Amino acid sequence: MSKSDRRHQRRRPKSPVASSSKANHLVNVAIGKSNSPDNRSAEPPLQPLLRHQWLRIVLPASLVFAVAVLYAYWPTLLWMEDAWRVEPDYSHGYLVIPLAGLLLWHRRESLPGCRGRISIMGLSLIGLAIVMRWLSRFIYADFLDAWSILPLVAGTIWFLLGPRMMRWSLPAILFLFFMVPMPYQAESLLSWKLQGVATQLSTVMLRVLGQPAVSDAHIVWVNDQRLVIEEACSGLRIFIGVAALAFFWAAMASRSWIDRVIVIVAAIPLAIFVNALRITTVGVFYQLADSPHARNFIHDVTGLLMIPLAFVLLWLVKAYWENLYRPVERMTAKDFISNSPNANSNAIASVKASL
Repeated sequence: MSKSDRRHQRRRPKSPVASSSKANHLVNVAIGKSNSPDNRSAEPPLQPLLRHQWLRIVLPASLVFAVAVLYAYWPTLLWMEDAWRVEPDYSHGYLVIPLAGLLLWHRRESLPGCRGRISIMGLSLIGLAIVMRWLSRFIYADFLDAWSILPLVAGTIWFLLGPRMMRWSLPAILFLFFMVPMPYQAESLLSWKLQGVATQLSTVMLRVLGQPAVSDAHIVWVNDQRLVIEEACSGLRIFIGVAALAFFWAAMASRSWIDRVIVIVAAIPLAIFVNALRITTVGVFYQLADSPHARNFIHDVTGLLMIPLAFVLLWLVKAYWENLYRPVERMTAKDFISNSPNANSNAIASVKASL
């Protein structure tokens, strides 16, 4: 090769394609979209679910899965529906599935996409659901059979759509727990404990109001009036309802996990307080009304008002906590570039100009 050829080769201008690719690479690095082998190996590629994929794949598969679950769990579903209809403590069960769907719709912006292949690890949760169903038939535990729906749904999503989709839908899946009636032994024990706490707390509240109240087991004596705190007045219904609402609000909130746990934990003393407040109100009004019809009216009205009151108080606790500890807004370089108008084009132009 002659000297003139070598000089001509050194003076050859850079290819515009190479310059453009280099510029794009620098911009991608700036906004956090590096294509290095480490990033590709650490984060497996996810496929966004397009509209035709929802209509052709996800929706038919969901319908087939729903029909299969209805067929397999039909006796258990009838048992749960009977509890929702007959027992007031579980009348909220009709709302659990629609609220779970609303929770998924609320989280749609963070939908991670699905993997291009199945995840074998999802079969572990499906196997757990099968074991729970098998065990429930041996010990005659309908509640255990109903609980197996949760790992079955989670395992199916994990198996077909990947672990990220399963984690994304996990709050809605866990919310399904509130549609299953509690075991009878646990329900009786919890109701007994709530009766004792409600009796003691309502006695203290009556004394604060100047009423001569004395508690004896699950009985409150106010003057010569005898208030029996029966199992139906233990507050179990409001306890379960407020706990379900607290979990729903915590899952809907865009807060840290500590804030969500605080909202859920606050539901426990709040439900106990509202039930004791109802007993106190009944005890005070019983001193003013002697008619059996008036007393029955007071008893029924306070029972209807305590659940809305508990929901309002829980909302106030949630609003107070959110205003007291507001999340710190953080902006990264990626957010700064993506929020600026014509940011990507300006960044590419500036990088190209420097080459």
